[in-house]
Amino acid sequence: MKRMLITLGVVAGIGTLALFAFLIYVLLASGDPGYWEAEIAAFERRDVSNPPPAGAVLFVGGRDIRLWPELAADMAPVPVIQRGFGGAQIAHISHYMARIILPYHPRAIVVMAGEADLADVHGRRPEDVLDDFRTLALSLRAEGVAAPIWFVSIRPQPARQERWYGAQRANALIADFVAGQRGMYFIDAASPMLDETGRIRDGLYRWDGLTLNERGYALLAEAIRPALIGAGYGGLRSTR
Repeated sequence: MKRMLITLGVVAGIGTLALFAFLIYVLLASGDPGYWEAEIAAFERRDVSNPPPAGAVLFVGGRDIRLWPELAADMAPVPVIQRGFGGAQIAHISHYMARIILPYHPRAIVVMAGEADLADVHGRRPEDVLDDFRTLALSLRAEGVAAPIWFVSIRPQPARQERWYGAQRANALIADFVAGQRGMYFIDAASPMLDETGRIRDGLYRWDGLTLNERGYALLAEAIRPALIGAGYGGLRSTR
């Protein structure tokens, strides 16, 4: 009996170490844009079998877009293309720009990223988030993409409350940058998720404290959809 308990303890210890090693690997590997290659290739295969509409509004970014179950319905009548992958950082979007932005000739581009940048194990700063967004935006312009670019503010996350100050700083830097650029806009989606004391509202997240639930996505939609409707994107029109 004693030997069995020792064996079970050893097995459990090995399993815990293996899980810890795997999590460390994921944290380190996910900072490399190549980590998301399979998801990008899946988009390309999907485009062949089910081509997206021309002249739609492209939503590109990380988990918030990838896990948004009713994005198309929540943005209606704005036609959308949903291209969220993994826990994408802004630099990853730039890396795959030629494959997930340029082919679609979008009428407008909505960028939703930044949380993963600040959570990166290599220690990304708010200034780095601004630099990466500036690089993405100016690279698009250099490629001849004239479509308006909308940046949706980084939102608070209960599981990463210690990073909220940096997120607020990144939001302010990007808002200031786009204010001086033609055809670039900032959407504040974070403020509706905070109460009058600045604390994160209850009931907006799933159990992990990272992922929005139905109510959280409803607030996100309420911040984004009116801005797009007001800009006149409520109908399909080709930009080719």
